[in-house]
Amino acid sequence: MHLPPLIPPASITPYLSCSGVINCTNAEIRTLARTITTSEIDDIERTRTLYTWVRDSIAHSVDAGQSDLMWNATDVLTAGHGLCFGKSHLFVALCRALGIPAGLCYQRVRCEDGSWVLHGLTAVYLEQLDKWIRLDPRGNKPGVSADFSLDMEKIAYEPSYDGEWLDQHVYPEPWQDITHLIDLSPGVPEFIENSGNIRIPPVNQVRVQGIKSICST
Repeated sequence: MHLPPLIPPASITPYLSCSGVINCTNAEIRTLARTITTSEIDDIERTRTLYTWVRDSIAHSVDAGQSDLMWNATDVLTAGHGLCFGKSHLFVALCRALGIPAGLCYQRVRCEDGSWVLHGLTAVYLEQLDKWIRLDPRGNKPGVSADFSLDMEKIAYEPSYDGEWLDQHVYPEPWQDITHLIDLSPGVPEFIENSGNIRIPPVNQVRVQGIKSICST
């Protein structure tokens, strides 16, 4: 399925900066980014390696049966698990640590029980191609198969139901509403239960119908 194209940001500068959540100046983050990409010859291969490492080496909190919320990049790295949002923060921090512009994307997904959740993923700018691409480091499992692709994006949940949306924008930092919900949520179950209530301006929304999606944010 061809996903709606990303809207390229006007400047890449914000997508290289570090913060309390995307703490790319952290020594552990910088060392890990360099260590696992030592054999790669360009940013495309470095991005592929970082993406695959986060997707496969950091567990998704739900899949791992973890209830503690891990939010910023270093906490996710230390704990070895995170929700889609936390894993996205870690991947973006690793990219930025190597000078690769990266940001955050969001989509609203309907679960099989009819409830709604917000899902977080990422986008990376590859200068060699002059192109932004979506990458979803959620972590694969039966029914979920995201992968690195330069041509046809392969995310965990392709929009399919009426009311689902996939935002076309790339954000340098997490949405404030999501950060606020993290502060209010005692653990993973509560955060997931309420995440589907988060809205974005309709101008940013793209609704696509057609293919069944399987849910676990």
